[in-house]
Amino acid sequence: MNVGAAAVAVGAGSAEARIAALELQVRERDAELLMNQQQMSAVYGYLLGLYEVIPGALLTLSPRGEITRTNREFHSLLGIRAGSSIHRSLARVWPTAPAFIERCLAARDALHRAEDRWQSRDGASIPVLLSASCQRDEAGEPLAILVVAIDLREQRKLEMELRQAQKLESLGQLAAGIAHEINTPLQFVGDNLHFIHESFEALGKVVDAGIAFRDGRLAADRFDATLADADVDYLRQRVPRAIGRSIEGVHRVAAIVDAMKRFSHPRSELAEVDINASLADALTVAHNQYKYLADVVTDYGELPRVIAHGGDLNQVFLNLLVNAAHAIEARGDGQRGTITVRTAAANGQVLIDIGDTGTGIPEAIRQRVFDPFFTTKAVGKGTGQGLAIARSVIVERHHGGLDFTTEVGTGTTFTIRLPIAGPGEPGAATEASSP
Repeated sequence: MNVGAAAVAVGAGSAEARIAALELQVRERDAELLMNQQQMSAVYGYLLGLYEVIPGALLTLSPRGEITRTNREFHSLLGIRAGSSIHRSLARVWPTAPAFIERCLAARDALHRAEDRWQSRDGASIPVLLSASCQRDEAGEPLAILVVAIDLREQRKLEMELRQAQKLESLGQLAAGIAHEINTPLQFVGDNLHFIHESFEALGKVVDAGIAFRDGRLAADRFDATLADADVDYLRQRVPRAIGRSIEGVHRVAAIVDAMKRFSHPRSELAEVDINASLADALTVAHNQYKYLADVVTDYGELPRVIAHGGDLNQVFLNLLVNAAHAIEARGDGQRGTITVRTAAANGQVLIDIGDTGTGIPEAIRQRVFDPFFTTKAVGKGTGQGLAIARSVIVERHHGGLDFTTEVGTGTTFTIRLPIAGPGEPGAATEASSP
C-alpha cells in the first residue's frame, strides 16, 4: 500500500472512532436526560401529593391575584366545585386579598401572615390563618404567590370553650367565698331579727299593762314595774338601730347577688360596657379572696362607655384581682398589702391599671407570664390559663393592649388598653414589659 492510501485509511478510521465516540456521548446524554426526567416527574408527583395532603387550603396565585392552582381542601373549605375558581380573582372570597397581595409583592424574601375571614359559597364567614410567600425569578420578578389558609373555626370554638371552662373554674373557686360573704350579713340580720322579736314581746307586755292600767284593772305601781322590767328606754334606743343594721345587711346581700348576676351573665356579643361598674362588680365578687390580705384603693376616672365583650372583660378583671391577692399572700410576711385599681381615658382608649404590692415578677420568667399553662403557683392554686386568656381577650378579641411593669419585692401593675370604639384594626400590643 502506498503512502496516500495508508493516509486515507487512517483518516477513515479516525472518523469512525469520532462517530462512535459521539454516539456514545449521545446515548449517555439521553440516559442522563431520561434520569432527570424521571427525577423531575417523581418530584412533581411528590409536590402534587404534598399539595393535596397539606391540612389546609393551598393555592397558587398569579402576581395579579388570579388563582392558578388549588387543592381539594380549598374547595371543601369554601363549598365550591373543584376547578371552578381557576383564573378567577381571590378577592371574590377574600375582599381584602388585593391589599395582602400588594404587601407580598412589595416585600422580598418575606413570609407574610394574617388572620382574616373568607366567604364561603353559602355565605358563611370563615376565620382563617393565612401564610403567603412570593416566588420570584432570577431577576427578582414575581412569578407566583403561594398561599396556605388554615380553617380557624374549630380553634375559635375550643378557645371559647376554654374561656368558659376557665370562667366556670374561677366561679367555682369563688363560690365558697361568695357564700361566706352572703352568710356574714345574714348572720347579723338573723341576730337582729331575734332581738327585735324579743323586744316586741317585751313591748307587747307593756302595751297590755298600759291597757289594763287605763281600764283600772292594774295598779300604778304594777304598771311602773312592768315598764322597768321591759327597759323601754333601752328598747327605744336599740330597736331602731337593729332595724337599720338589718336593712344594711339585706342591701349588702342584694348588692352581692346583683354583682354576681352581672358578672356571670354571658354578654358575649359586643355592647356598651361601663368599665368602672364592671371593675366594681369584680371587686365585689373577689372580695373574699383579698379581704384578709389587702386593702383596695380605687381611682375611677370619668370614662365613656366602651364597645366590648362585657363577660370576657369581667373574667379578665377577676383574674388580675385574684392574681394580685395571691402575689401579696406570697410575700409571707403577714402584713396587709394594697391593691390599686385606676381608670382613665386618653387618645381614644380606656386605660385600666390593676396593681399590687406583692412579690413582683422575677426577670427570668417575665417573658413567659402570658404563655398558656405557665404558672409559678402551687399545684391546685392556679392553672396557668388566667393571664393567657386575659391576653387573648384583650389583644386578640378586642385589639387592645396588655402589658405590665414590675419590680421584685415591690409589686406589679398590669395595664389594659381598650379602644373605646370597639375592636377595629389590630394594633401593635406589647405582651410584657418591665422597668
